[in-house]
Formats: sequence, C-alpha cells, structure tokens
Amino acid sequence: MLKLIVFSPAMGLISPSPFSMKAIALMQMSGLEYEFVPGDPRKAPKNKLPVLIDGQRTIPDSSHIQHYLEREKQVDYDGHLTPEQRAVTLSFRALCEDHLYWVGVFDRWIMNADYVREEFFAAIPAPMRKIVFNKIQKDIRRNLYGQGLGRHTPDEIYAFGAADLKAIADYLGDKPFFFGDRPASLDAILFAFLINNLVPRSSTRPAAFSVKSCPNLVAYCERFIE
Repeated sequence: MLKLIVFSPAMGLISPSPFSMKAIALMQMSGLEYEFVPGDPRKAPKNKLPVLIDGQRTIPDSSHIQHYLEREKQVDYDGHLTPEQRAVTLSFRALCEDHLYWVGVFDRWIMNADYVREEFFAAIPAPMRKIVFNKIQKDIRRNLYGQGLGRHTPDEIYAFGAADLKAIADYLGDKPFFFGDRPASLDAILFAFLINNLVPRSSTRPAAFSVKSCPNLVAYCERFIE
C-alpha cells in the first residue's frame, strides 16, 4: 500500500502544512488506497514533507508526488483541461506556492508566535520550548528576508496576501471548482492553501487576508471536503 508521510495533525487540521494538505487532497482525488503516516521532516529526503513511499520507491515533494501518480498510477487529474487552463494552473500554482505561502508563513510564525509555540511545541518543557521556538523563528525570519517578503512592513505583507486571495476568489466566481464542474489538480493546491488560512486562528490577520471574508472561498473549501 502507498504510504504518505506528512506533518502531524495540529491547529484543527489533519496536517498544518499546505504542501502536506495538497498531497493528501491529491491522494483523495486519486481514489488509490493509501496510509496516512505522520512523520519528521528531519528524516525525510531533502528534509521536507510530504513524502510518498511506494514499495522501494521514495518520492519527496508534493509536485513530484502528483507527477508520479500521473505517470506510474495513471491518475488523470488534468486530462480534461485545455492548454489555456493548463497555463492558468501553472500561474495560480506559482501564486500559491511561491507567494501566498510566504504570507502565510509570516502570519503564522512571526505575527502569531505565541499560538504557534504552544500548538507545535507543547510537548517540550516550558524553559526549552521558548529556546527551541526562538531558534526556528530566527531561521524563518532569515528565510523571509532572503525570499524578499520579509523586507516589507506587516501591512504591506498582508496587502500582498489579500491581493492573492482576491485573485483566487475573482477567478473562481460562482463555479463549483476552479475550471467548472470537475475538480483538477489546481483545486487540490488551492484547497490546501485556503484551508490553512481558514481553520487556524490568527489574532493579527486583517479581514482582507482572511478566507472567511470571501464567501465563495469558504463555500469552495466546504465543497471540496465533501
């Protein structure tokens, strides 16, 4: 049986990582039998999750997992899409994975540090918990600065994220899924990132950067879960 190794449940989500949630959504859409296995990224190839295990094969990275399922398991996520829709898929995937992701990282690890520290590191004794978290947060700040987003003010960062959500909401409109009545791989990506905004709480997130402020995105997430 296929094994999907992802981050453990937290924050009201089966996995608090949008990339893990993307892989879970892709597996659910595939109809294949698989086992959900919480794991440690430090033990994974590339030190990242998710990872798919298929016998002796190890496939890291959510996009590589998708391509593996399409190639080796004949899963057809996007066969019904036009060339134009495939181009839109690539564009919105980049919006989510290369931009919206970093706004979410900032919102979670920088602006809501106390919540994250207690949620993710509750098993560590209190004195050490803060030390461990501070080191991780320092690394995240450095990554945000290197990526470029961390050079902006909080208001500017949230404005970038709000524009991303508006673009998704505007393109989705009143369609059941992003390209109509049938879900595609992009729906797994969008759901994964939107649900990571919708469910975990945030004491600093402005309304414009909240999925709850977009009724069609809330309905979209609920529809995808069903």
